[in-house]
Amino acid sequence: MDAILANSEESRYKLSPISPVFLVDQKLTSFKCDELQPACGTCDSRGEPCSYPQPRVPSERPPRSRRKATGNKDGGPSDEAPPLHATLPAIFSSHNSHPRVDLPMNDLKLLQFFNSYTAKQMTPNPRRTVVWQRIIPEIACKNRYLMHLLLALGGIHMITQHEANRTGVEDLDTVDLAIVMEHHQRGLEGFREEVPCISPSNAEDLLTGSILLVAFAFASLMVQELNPLRGTPEEINSTTGNSSSANDVLRLNWLYLNRGVTSILHEQWPVLNNCRLRQMLVFSQHSERWVDVSFDPPSSRLSRCSPRLVKFAEGARQAVANIKASLHTLEPARDYSSSCSGTPASHFSESPTTLDSVMDAHSETIDILDTLYSRILCILRYEATENPADIEIQLDFEEAAILSWPVQLPSAFVASLERGEPTYLRGHSLVILAHFYLTSTLLDTWFLRGAFEREIVKVNTLIGSLDESQLSTLMLWPNEVMTSTLRCTP
Repeated sequence: MDAILANSEESRYKLSPISPVFLVDQKLTSFKCDELQPACGTCDSRGEPCSYPQPRVPSERPPRSRRKATGNKDGGPSDEAPPLHATLPAIFSSHNSHPRVDLPMNDLKLLQFFNSYTAKQMTPNPRRTVVWQRIIPEIACKNRYLMHLLLALGGIHMITQHEANRTGVEDLDTVDLAIVMEHHQRGLEGFREEVPCISPSNAEDLLTGSILLVAFAFASLMVQELNPLRGTPEEINSTTGNSSSANDVLRLNWLYLNRGVTSILHEQWPVLNNCRLRQMLVFSQHSERWVDVSFDPPSSRLSRCSPRLVKFAEGARQAVANIKASLHTLEPARDYSSSCSGTPASHFSESPTTLDSVMDAHSETIDILDTLYSRILCILRYEATENPADIEIQLDFEEAAILSWPVQLPSAFVASLERGEPTYLRGHSLVILAHFYLTSTLLDTWFLRGAFEREIVKVNTLIGSLDESQLSTLMLWPNEVMTSTLRCTP
């Protein structure tokens, strides 16, 4: 019987090859109580009572020290879990060979501010807002110099908003201007390195850089440290004989940058017209709309505009006519090359050498001013809605490309702003420039707000130093418009 039982037990265990019973000696398993209740088969076959062992009680041994958890007395592996740092990959270990790098907190502040505020406030157009919020950051993340330019724009916005206290964010922790300018300079250096290699492969990157640089150029006029409101009396008096001093007072460098970065993209227009930034290049108001536009008496839309827009509409046509008339009262034609001697070279290849050529450039510039004013006047009389909001007018201004005037100026006219001789002609150039500046004061965006008002004040100061009554008279109307409020009163 025992042999039969043994054989039956052995065959039963072989059906379960993973059973832990096979860890015990086979002879013992033949006679061991199998602890089945109410009675096991082994004990019942022998006629013996079953005795069940007491349940195991968990050991109350105190926990081992964490320091000793790495092994047992015999030096073998421990049954306790190793510390966390021992289970991490080497790349996360503080003991690896890579140096520890801290987070650039100032850069993160600039990036957060750009995403939260700057990108949302660059344009009233919803389609272009998407470009600022998504596409431009996506392109900048793949190019180091573009990210520098993006951080610089967010930084200068942070500084200007903090100074004006218009952020709506309490206790805004701003970044120093020196850090912002460092990003701008590094981004500008990278941009200049890419320009000679412009091709369809990097045209979109360069367009992104151009957009960021132009926006920064406009915004820089708002920063007091970069653009002091007025020079010392010595600087003002010396502007008539020193072009570099004149530029320090008037700050024309933004104009050169604006014109330069946009001109390089002309040859890549077919590519850019189909790139992801196309919304930044396409405007709904075509130039043909402004041909032979006459301005009628104030419309119902104009009657609900801000005082500044009303003042502009009332005097724009007469202001252009006065500038055209003043052009014919200039000094008799004479050789103008003497005024160029000893002055720095122009930023542009064209350099006028006679008064006649400069007057031609002035005449062309006045025609551009006339067309620009016609665009604005047409918008102000346009009856789009019965009760237009300020945002609708601002959107129409953007669609009419009001801010494109810097790149439309003839190079000869821009060069005439640098002349050092104290002539009536240079004062006339400054008056025309002030009338262009006036159009930028009609747009209510953060990177323009208050900037060109300051520049008109500087032109006034320079015109006053020339002691020319007719030029001072031409500046009366721009001053009246500038001092009017831009927003409608509730």
